[in-house]
Amino acid sequence: MKRIFQIALLTALLFPILTAAPKPRSIQLPNGFTLILSPMDGVEATCVLTYHINGVRDDPPDMRGASYLYQYLMFLGTENLDPFDRIMFVKKVGGSSSGRVNYDNSVFYQVVPEDKWHNALWLETERLNSLKITEQNINQQKQNVYRRIYRLTNSSVAFRARNWVRDRVFEGTKYQVPLYGDLAKIQGLSNQRIQQLYDSFRNLSNIVMVVSGKFNPIQVMDFVNEHFSQPMRRRMEQKKGYTLAKPRTQYVYKNWLIEDLPQNFVMVGIRAPAKLSYDHLSFDVIRHYLLDERISKLEKIMNRVNNLDVLISSEYSDHVEANFLLIKISSAKRLNLEKAKYILEKEFEALKEIPLANSTMKMVKSMMELDFLKDMTRLERRSQLLAENYHLFGRIDFEGEYIERIRKVTQYDIMENGKKYLDKKNLVVLNVYKK
Repeated sequence: MKRIFQIALLTALLFPILTAAPKPRSIQLPNGFTLILSPMDGVEATCVLTYHINGVRDDPPDMRGASYLYQYLMFLGTENLDPFDRIMFVKKVGGSSSGRVNYDNSVFYQVVPEDKWHNALWLETERLNSLKITEQNINQQKQNVYRRIYRLTNSSVAFRARNWVRDRVFEGTKYQVPLYGDLAKIQGLSNQRIQQLYDSFRNLSNIVMVVSGKFNPIQVMDFVNEHFSQPMRRRMEQKKGYTLAKPRTQYVYKNWLIEDLPQNFVMVGIRAPAKLSYDHLSFDVIRHYLLDERISKLEKIMNRVNNLDVLISSEYSDHVEANFLLIKISSAKRLNLEKAKYILEKEFEALKEIPLANSTMKMVKSMMELDFLKDMTRLERRSQLLAENYHLFGRIDFEGEYIERIRKVTQYDIMENGKKYLDKKNLVVLNVYKK
C-alpha cells in the first residue's frame, strides 16, 4: 500500500507539470521535411533529435545490415568537421550526443545548453549535407563491426544463446536477421551501395526533426527555413504498410551442454505483441508484473519465498510489427534452476486463468504511468516519442490518450493476453547446462 501511495504521489506531481507545458506543434515544409517544436518550461537545455524513417528492415535483401553501419558512419567527418568533432563539441559544453540505427527507424540527437541550440542544428546540417562516407571509413567500420560480433560470438555463450533464441522467436518476420546482418557477409557488402544508402538517410522527406526543451521557436524556424528548405533530392518510394506478426504456433525446446560454464541458465523467448498492436499495453502490464525489479513477482516467489537464489534478468525489444521478450534465469545449482522453471510455468498458467488483484493492477498501471511521465520529462526520450508517434500515427498529441489507455487495461485483458502470448506454442526455451 505504501508503494502504491508513493507512485500515485509522484504521478500526481508530474502530470500537472506536463499538462501545463506548451503543446508541441508540427510543421511540414514543402519538400516533405517535418519539424516538431516542443518547448518545455523549467529546463535549461535543448535537444535536437533527427528521426529517420529508415532502418535495417529497409535494406535490400542482399545488403541486409548495411544501414547498421550508419550508426557509426554518421559520427565521422564532414566538409567542416573532423571525425568525432561533434562528440567533442557536445561534451565540451556539458551536453550529450548519441545515435542508433534500429530495424524500423534511426535516431540521432544532441542535448546541449539552451544557448547552444543553433550549434546542434548546424551539426545536423553537416551530417545531412556533407558527410564523408569514404571507402576507407566504410572499410574501417565494417571491420570494427565484424571484429566485435566475431569476438562476442566466440567468447560469450550467453551472446550465442540469446541470438539463437531471438532468431527462433522472430522466425518468419522482418526482425529475424540481426541488426548487423549476416556476420559472414559484412565485410563483402558493396561500399558503393552503402554510399548510395546515404541518400535514403538524408532525404528530407524521410526525416522528422524534433527540437525540445528551452529555445526560441521563431529563431529555430528561421534557421530551419534557411538550412532545411532545399528541394528534395529525390522523392522516396511509398513505404508499404506494416503487417503485425501473430504469436508463434510451434514450441521450441533445446538443451546445450557446455564445458567450463560458470553458471547454468535457461533462456525463455516469447514473441510479444507489436507496438502497433492493441495488445501491446496489456502485455506490458504482464511484463512489469513479472519482471520489473521494483515489484517483480518472479523475484519474490523464486528467491524470497522459495529461497532458490537464482538471478533473473530480462530484455524487451521495441519494434513495430512484433516484439521479443527474453527471460533469463541463472543458477550455479541445476536443481534450483529446474525449480525456477517450474515456478515460471505455473505463473504463466495463473496469468491465463486467475485475475490479478485490483491492488496489483493499480500498482502496476500506476508505475507504468509514472515511467511514461518521467520519459516525457527527459528531453531525448520525449523527442523520440514525439517523432515516433508522428511517424506511426501522424499525430503528436498522444500523452493524455496514452495514459488513458494504460488506465483502461483490465484483468480480462491480462488473461486474454496470457492465453495468447504465454501459451506454450509461443515459447522458445533454451537450457544451457554445465557438461
